[in-house]
Parts: sequence; structure tokens; C-alpha cells
Amino acid sequence: MNVKILKKTEDELHLEFEGDSHTLLNLLRTELLKDDRVLLATYDAKFPMMTNPIFRLKTRKVDPVLLLNEVAVRIAGLCEEFEEEFRAAVG
Repeated sequence: MNVKILKKTEDELHLEFEGDSHTLLNLLRTELLKDDRVLLATYDAKFPMMTNPIFRLKTRKVDPVLLLNEVAVRIAGLCEEFEEEFRAAVG
């Protein structure tokens, strides 16, 4: 996956995701929207195929790059937790 920054300001970030789909972008959007510092987290999905979707993030009083990094770390932690629980359940 390649990520290209299209726009970055002190409270806004637009990213183009080359070769990605709903799975990652929906997860990012869902986790970002749980944070009170997020005003907008959305992405453009072209129908029927998503080619290079654009993710938009607007924040309140926080650098959107730092916030996106925080959320990525949180998501990685959730994946590790799931992996541990899954391994314990199956074997």
C-alpha cells in the first residue's frame, strides 16, 4: 500500500491510499470517530471499485498526523490482543 499526502494543515489531512480498500479505511474512520478531537473522518469510495480512495481527517486542537499515528498504534494493539485471544482459544 502506498499513501500519498494530498493536503496537510494544522487541523486537516487528506491522504490518497493506492491499492487499498474499505477494510483499512473503514477501521481508521471508525476508530478516529471515537476521539473527541476529531471533527471529520471520512473517505471517498468510488462505486463499484475503489481505486485510490481519498481519506479526509479534520481535527480540533491537535495535529492530524499525530492523531492518526495514535489511532494506528491503538489499532495495532487491538490486533495483537485479538491474536493472543484467538491463539488461546484455538490451541
